[in-house]
Amino acid sequence: MHKPFRRAVALLLCCLLCSFPVSAADRASLFLGDSAWEDDSLLPFIEANGKQLVPVSAFRSFTGITVTLSETFGSLLIEGEDGYLSYNLNYGTCLDESDSISDAEIYRYGGELYLAPEAICEKFDLHFETAYASDGYLAARLTDGSETLTFKELLSMYAESGEEPLPYLYNPTGRTVGGTFMHPILLIPAVANIGNLLPLLDTHPTTFAIAPQDIQKYAGVIPGIYAAGHTVAYYMDVSDFDAPETFLARMESANEFLFALLGKTVRIYISTEAYKSIPRFDGYFAKSCRMNLVADDLRNDRMVNMTLYQSPLFGIYNFSLTSDRETRLFYDEFFKKFDEAEGLRSMTVTESSPTQ
Repeated sequence: MHKPFRRAVALLLCCLLCSFPVSAADRASLFLGDSAWEDDSLLPFIEANGKQLVPVSAFRSFTGITVTLSETFGSLLIEGEDGYLSYNLNYGTCLDESDSISDAEIYRYGGELYLAPEAICEKFDLHFETAYASDGYLAARLTDGSETLTFKELLSMYAESGEEPLPYLYNPTGRTVGGTFMHPILLIPAVANIGNLLPLLDTHPTTFAIAPQDIQKYAGVIPGIYAAGHTVAYYMDVSDFDAPETFLARMESANEFLFALLGKTVRIYISTEAYKSIPRFDGYFAKSCRMNLVADDLRNDRMVNMTLYQSPLFGIYNFSLTSDRETRLFYDEFFKKFDEAEGLRSMTVTESSPTQ
């Protein structure tokens, strides 16, 4: 099995900036003007819990509108020729050019911020509409008045049988909160170690990355992982890169088992390889974790400080801990330092978390 890199220091020398590839959905859910939103496969229109939400980046497609996001300052600016909307991601508020402040529900999904479109459309003279496609799914469209087709005509061009439900539409995760999020990951921990791991992780949400073909071996411990506030993701070894369709089939089979066990599915897979080299699958989200901390790293203050203080400056928020007995002896001290870091928070890997 491919072993992840043992040292974090090399990662701090480079920050790989990658984005999701453009991929057409089997059944489009969001349209811009007379065509489907090009990133609909990974960033669809979301209709859930009475909310209708669209990805903020979709508004970049309209002439005269700019979208600027700063995770560092917790702000999102949507600006047009005659006005702007400035969102505070920490407090869930919106400020416009007249200094009017209003509450704004801000959601994350698929590495993107999601908002209800009505206020944005009103501010920038856009139009938002929804209609049911022939397969019974609700679709949405944003237009600036230049469209030549009615929404019904457009939907007829993208009609599908609807026999297979969309595998990647999920409820948004909720309003953003302040702080810098780090994402601890345990790569393929031994089943026998998990009972010892959970108390050591305490209140630090962690992602357990396991090989999908081994999911049944973890059946006895997975409920405890979720009950303790952690989550599960799939681990993609470099050897799986040569047969991506086989790995995809393994994830789908593992999801069938997981759904039967807990009513949950997993849409995230993690590799220790560079993000740009990881194969992509529609409906699943690739994450890269190239920083792996072993016992020698956790006993080294310099390495711990680099992980907690310097790596976020390079856009690196994912790190893994080995789960062997020797390394576990240093968990308490490591997480104590983690908690002492001002503004640092622990969070499981989600669709909206950094890719690397």
